[in-house]
Amino acid sequence: MALMRAVVLEKTGSAKMLKTKMIPRPEYIDEEQVIVKMAYAGINYADILSRKGMYSWAPKRPFTLGLEGTGVIVKKGEKVEGFDIGDRVIVGTQSGTYAEYVKVHYSRIFPAFPNYSLKENAAVAGSYMTAMVALREMGRVREGETILVQAAAGALGISTCQLAKAMGLKVAGTASRAEKIDFLREKIGIDLAINYTTQDFVQEIKEWTRGKGVNIVLESVGGKVFQDSLRVLAPTGRIVLVGATSISYSKKNPLSLFRAWKQIPRVNLLKAIRRSYGVLGFHLGWLLTNSREILTPIIEDLQKIIVEHDIHPVIDTVYPLEQASSAHQRIESRRNIGKVILAIDESVGS
Repeated sequence: MALMRAVVLEKTGSAKMLKTKMIPRPEYIDEEQVIVKMAYAGINYADILSRKGMYSWAPKRPFTLGLEGTGVIVKKGEKVEGFDIGDRVIVGTQSGTYAEYVKVHYSRIFPAFPNYSLKENAAVAGSYMTAMVALREMGRVREGETILVQAAAGALGISTCQLAKAMGLKVAGTASRAEKIDFLREKIGIDLAINYTTQDFVQEIKEWTRGKGVNIVLESVGGKVFQDSLRVLAPTGRIVLVGATSISYSKKNPLSLFRAWKQIPRVNLLKAIRRSYGVLGFHLGWLLTNSREILTPIIEDLQKIIVEHDIHPVIDTVYPLEQASSAHQRIESRRNIGKVILAIDESVGS
């Protein structure tokens, strides 16, 4: 039996518990599956929630962590259409990318963007696809509108700012550190960068928009940030929810469960009607599983935009697979600017 390296989640806990182990390498596939030899895996906050036992879409333990990555097809089923052995692909799946090989249905793979390296492609699914759905499909953005991006210096935040600028929006973003604020201003070129630890973003947005509010908010934090984000929406504005990173709890601590419950975003529909704003949300994994046909044209448009505007992912750090714990810790500490990636086999696809 052939073995491979993988980061398997057997129990919930801190990042320090993440270790690589040898597990059976996938060999059998059905007629609509492929096996991809992985080069890189992108790390998402959902992986951290899975590790803590707080991600509802995670499969039953034990399972191999990882929602996205890139690599090369080494085996395909007879009914797999549009892909061949040797193709460089992006993988978006429920689990399994923190490993040397992953077996998935071919609806969970996409052609790698040819103008990106495989390393850069590892940042596409969780960040750029999510941002594109949020802006185009949910937010229905139009040129000249204003957007506030919460947690703008993270991987999703940066990709949203980049795409929003390319679509002709005026962009404001929040971050927690001075170096992140400088990066957003100087490297990404957003119109207003707000340090939420020292500034009141509600007041800053009101001054920036002369009291009108913003047309769109991309919100991924929850709690008070979500409630305050509703306050800065202009009439007919839209807030798009893509997560709630402020939610944290321990099943052993009832008080933490209550605090987490309070952080869940909630909407007063009568107030939404009175003020004329919309609250929208989506889950990219659900769309991958149930409505792949919706994503295909979105990804085609995404690729056109990144080529036309020469947009590239901002990669914060690359850790070897064996240091998955350090990669998780970097994101949890909020030190990263951009995407954190695991290198599995950098020779793949070269």
